[in-house]
Amino acid sequence: MEIFHPAVLVFMIPIVAIIGGIASGMLKMHYQHKEKMMHHMSGDQMAELEQMSKIADTLDQRVAVLEKILDDEVPDWREKKNA
Repeated sequence: MEIFHPAVLVFMIPIVAIIGGIASGMLKMHYQHKEKMMHHMSGDQMAELEQMSKIADTLDQRVAVLEKILDDEVPDWREKKNA
């Protein structure tokens, strides 16, 4: 029995459409819930998130400086890492 036989497609197309609709609805609900939870963060949680963001920015800057130093001191360090 072929998968693309018209008798099979008569049942497959509605099933795929229904499953796709349910999956897209669940995905939409998931992201709506996630967004709603972001708005329900307490002041302490928001402050902690802001502090962690600043720390991440500082670390990113430090890594950039270290990479620049390595680029100046050891020009082919990136190739050695991958070898």
